[in-house]
Amino acid sequence: MIEAPERVVPFAKKVERILAERGAVVALVSRMGRDPDDMPEGTGDYTHVGIWVYSEVTAPDGGKVNGYAVYNLYQTEEDSARSELVQDFPAEFFGAVVDLKAGIIIPNAELQMEILRVLKSPTYRKLHVPAYSVVANPYEWRYQNCTNFVMDVLVAAIYDTGSRVEISQRLREYYEPQTVRLSGLLRVAGSIFVPGFATADHHGGPLRTSTFGSIARFLTKYEMAEAILEVSEGGVTEPGAESL
Repeated sequence: MIEAPERVVPFAKKVERILAERGAVVALVSRMGRDPDDMPEGTGDYTHVGIWVYSEVTAPDGGKVNGYAVYNLYQTEEDSARSELVQDFPAEFFGAVVDLKAGIIIPNAELQMEILRVLKSPTYRKLHVPAYSVVANPYEWRYQNCTNFVMDVLVAAIYDTGSRVEISQRLREYYEPQTVRLSGLLRVAGSIFVPGFATADHHGGPLRTSTFGSIARFLTKYEMAEAILEVSEGGVTEPGAESL
């Protein structure tokens, strides 16, 4: 894991600068929190997605500065099968990653404002399901992971709803999650190998969950993504949703 502040802090500031230069008030930012080789096949390189919001934040010295606050669903330290909603900041977001690389989706201006509305409303916390699974089914509410939670916030924003029933209906109609491929042994005993792994909400069918790539494809398909970027210490690329 990369935990060197002399690398993490400049990288976090670089991501902030890129977002600010593009005028992003709200962006979806992903990181490589786990080694992709340790994750089920199909989940992609990015293992965590948070919602970044440009706002006035409190600096360590108590002063007020403009910057990005990050809204996250994190597994709890005490129990990997439970999650909580946590607000932190860019340097903390990248505080322990396997590679300093970020995937970014900048929604269009209208959707940014609608996401902001949800974040400031009671709906934001009502959408949280504390029971966590890394391969949670996005069509159901038994388990949740960070990417499913982001999709739930997006659908709540797009359709101006806080109804879980309506959100599930809209997801089934318009959203194609990522199929995750597992060996038979890993599917049966996955909780032994992967922290926070449960499959009961898939009812024996194919494992499908939300990923950074599936979110990018959804927003691109319905013309709600202003930009999709990948940022590394070496530079910035625009890969396109289908390559994620």
